[in-house]
Amino acid sequence: MTMLDRMRRHKGWLKWSLGLVVLAFVGVGVPAFLQPPPPTIGALDDVLAEVGGQSITVGEFQNLYRQQLQNYQAQSGGQITAEILQSMGIDRQLLEQMIDEYAALQEATRLGVTVSDAEISEAIIAIPAFQQNGQFIGEEAYIQMLRLQRPPMTPGQFEETVRRSLMLQRLQSAVTNWITVTDDELEREHVRRNERVRVSTVSFRADDFRDGIDATDDDVSALFDQNANDYLVPEKRRLRFALIDIPALKEASIPSDTDVQAYYDNNQDRYSDPTTLRASHILLRTEGKEMTEVQAQAEAIMTEARGGADFAELARQYSEDDGTRDAGGDLGQIAPGQMVPEFEGAAFALSQDEVSDPVTSMFGVHIIKATEKSGGITQQLDEVRDNIIDILKQESADARGAALATAMAAEITGAADLDAAALRRGLEVQESGFAGLGEPILGLGFSTEVTSQAFQLEEGQIAGPIQTPSGPAFVTVTGIQAPYVPPLEEVEGRVRDDVIRRKAFVAAQERAATIAAQLQGADDFSTAVDAEALQVNDSDLIARGTTIPGVGLNVEVEELAFSLDVGETSDPVLTGNAAVILHVHEREEASAEDFLNIREQLRNEILSDRQGQFYRAYMEKAKSKITINVDMAALAQAVA
Repeated sequence: MTMLDRMRRHKGWLKWSLGLVVLAFVGVGVPAFLQPPPPTIGALDDVLAEVGGQSITVGEFQNLYRQQLQNYQAQSGGQITAEILQSMGIDRQLLEQMIDEYAALQEATRLGVTVSDAEISEAIIAIPAFQQNGQFIGEEAYIQMLRLQRPPMTPGQFEETVRRSLMLQRLQSAVTNWITVTDDELEREHVRRNERVRVSTVSFRADDFRDGIDATDDDVSALFDQNANDYLVPEKRRLRFALIDIPALKEASIPSDTDVQAYYDNNQDRYSDPTTLRASHILLRTEGKEMTEVQAQAEAIMTEARGGADFAELARQYSEDDGTRDAGGDLGQIAPGQMVPEFEGAAFALSQDEVSDPVTSMFGVHIIKATEKSGGITQQLDEVRDNIIDILKQESADARGAALATAMAAEITGAADLDAAALRRGLEVQESGFAGLGEPILGLGFSTEVTSQAFQLEEGQIAGPIQTPSGPAFVTVTGIQAPYVPPLEEVEGRVRDDVIRRKAFVAAQERAATIAAQLQGADDFSTAVDAEALQVNDSDLIARGTTIPGVGLNVEVEELAFSLDVGETSDPVLTGNAAVILHVHEREEASAEDFLNIREQLRNEILSDRQGQFYRAYMEKAKSKITINVDMAALAQAVA
């Protein structure tokens, strides 16, 4: 018996939703990285990563990466490019997700987690996309839906996807089903989230007490003697380097008119505004009907619509799409790739307010109206010539720079080779001053990659090519300055300022303590602060995690605010550069009635969070026990 046979015989479906599949037009959600890879050929079979002996291929990764790009482009109206996606680090995130899934599947197998064919059938039948009127849509429609995927999927591939997803669900359940949330924990969390207080704060900032404070020479000497390591000068290194200056190469590049024209012709999509479309439709289903009758009805509705009848009213009267009928057939904004091909082709071919001929898809017969349409305008070559020239110059510079870097890397085996290799290519060898980790380098600018590598070299060793803001560089260390504590004379200004800052903070604390004692003994807080002409910051009723006026976000101050009784004034609490006094005016208790209404919802939320945290920690430990190797060069090539 085939899987489809079992599906046809199945009488019920699961009570829960898998949320597994991304299907064009019907839209149900699944982790894209769980979809099966397409057939791979040649370099696509190259291994990108190995997870516990299992390989993630370049082809598999590229397929999923393209899907991610398509999703982002659909959501952004075509504004997200592959370059933007890479700059966001989506390539590395996707690969990490794939590694996590491979590791989890291996852990599930190790624990003996299995999924039967019958369970896979039940899960597929439970997916709303494969149901119509509460019944499985049938083998033919099921296969057709899978064919519409990008890339197309066979039933076997999809069923394997479902199997893997169920295994992962069962793994998480197996390792977290012991976790519970008690009623006492729920009540405490409810109180923590919903209790409110109204407070006033009086802040005494150290900076306000600096005037008139003196730092004597004895004070400076004493602080320096006690805290000399606070003024430690870290290790610094002097570098000798040859830089392949990409901006200079760019300026020297002059693209030909032929190159400009060719780039324009080959990249029309860059210079065309993406078409945005909002559409409505009327759907006539064909199941159990004569096709000729459905077509005739569709033609009649089309004629009415083109004759000026209100399309929305026609949709409410005739459409059999339960999801859009009440909204007058409105589908909202449509992105390329969102609809089945027949629908998409007809919809995007329409002009503003135009009504289509009847369009047949696997869902039935559609009459479509373009209600809003914009974009699709192509810029002329003269309008974008400067942009293309700039792109070509940059591409030429990048290619020339990469070629120079490769050639030099082949020749340089030690620091002694640097000068000759640079001279042959007209590059200047430069010297930097001493620079520490995280500091800019004279001639190279700010480059954490350069300094991090330079601090791993011995004198005479060379590293490169290393990417800098200006281009690839070859770097050698010519001097190492060991960390040292400078004499007081070199840092006297810093030390003297630290003395004043510390004394000012002490003065702020002393003043705060005096005022706190007065306010705590006063009959009325407001009268007392007015008498002292103090600046007071008042809040409304605020919850935990809310900015406190005059303080900001501060966990210690927040906890103090919620621990005080109404009418109580606190002792000063220190907040880094200030001493703060709090007074609680009002407290609003968390509602017991609200707690009863949301208790189970809250329990599920806390339970889900705890289970998620534990599962992530569990999988991190499981991953640490298997060998994971990633070819970063292959990753860079895969998204190039």
